[in-house]
Amino acid sequence: MNSYHTFKNISPSVYQEIKDFIRLKHEIQVLEKSSHGLKESFVISSEFIKAHYYTKGKLLFQSSPTNKAYAKLILELDTNFSLNTLDEIRQKPGAITSDVKFFVGCDESGAGETFGSMFLGCVIVEAENMKNLERILDTNDIKGLNEYEILEKYNKIKKYCEVSKIKCGASEIDETSKNTLLDQKYEELLSGVISGKEKLCVIIDDYGIKRGLKLFLENLKSGGNVVVVEHKADEKYTACQAASVVARKERFEEIQNLNKEFNVQSKSGKTFYPGSGNAANPKTAEYLEAFMKLYPSKDLPPFVRRKWSNVQKLLQKKHSKKISRFFED
Repeated sequence: MNSYHTFKNISPSVYQEIKDFIRLKHEIQVLEKSSHGLKESFVISSEFIKAHYYTKGKLLFQSSPTNKAYAKLILELDTNFSLNTLDEIRQKPGAITSDVKFFVGCDESGAGETFGSMFLGCVIVEAENMKNLERILDTNDIKGLNEYEILEKYNKIKKYCEVSKIKCGASEIDETSKNTLLDQKYEELLSGVISGKEKLCVIIDDYGIKRGLKLFLENLKSGGNVVVVEHKADEKYTACQAASVVARKERFEEIQNLNKEFNVQSKSGKTFYPGSGNAANPKTAEYLEAFMKLYPSKDLPPFVRRKWSNVQKLLQKKHSKKISRFFED
């Protein structure tokens, strides 16, 4: 967050609404006009925030870039009054300086799958241990590694870095948009990981980060840290590759358990397994159809993401036909 933030093209009526909104939460003190073109200034003394409203419609807020109350107020105003200024923030690759003490990598696994949880992985590694990680992660294609290779690399990398992860279950994913959930969980994850540490280089894949996490990352940058947000960061940065290993290890283990616990058997003796749950894999639809046929009165298993389009289509097909004719097509 910068030490100042500007909202443009604010009409007098909208300015009054903004001021009234702030008054609901804070006591403000209007100041005397100090310059030509300035219509009004006020301060929120309790939070050390100052505001200036100019005759040409510019509304400027000032405070310390590390002031959390200031960052929160800007986000609230931007959201509640649909000002969309935070959409203008663009996370650009930061120059990784030589004084970085810790590298923080983030990546997720299972974001687009039909079955199971989404796992967010995060590692924090001291700069002096980066070469050890580079030797272990000798491929850019982490997604191409099999379960055994992921576990092998996980056991090696955890010797050189702190490992953290967060699990987002299928029902949680169904309740909100994927990117919004990623924003919330990454902020939660990072807040715990970086607590008490400085001179960080935080690297995260740009999956379509929204305003809330952008503001969090801006605050990190203003505190003297480096923030790198790039597409396919897990293919370019060792710390992100390590985080990808963490997330994929958790995902592999969960899918393995799902296949043991939730396989179903038809009357003919054929066994159907959830598999990986990839929407493009024919076995995913095969499992769902088998479950619906065998248990027509039951809800789908708790690991199924019901809002996914392939699941919705099958549910619509089931409800539009008699169950005895469900698989005749």
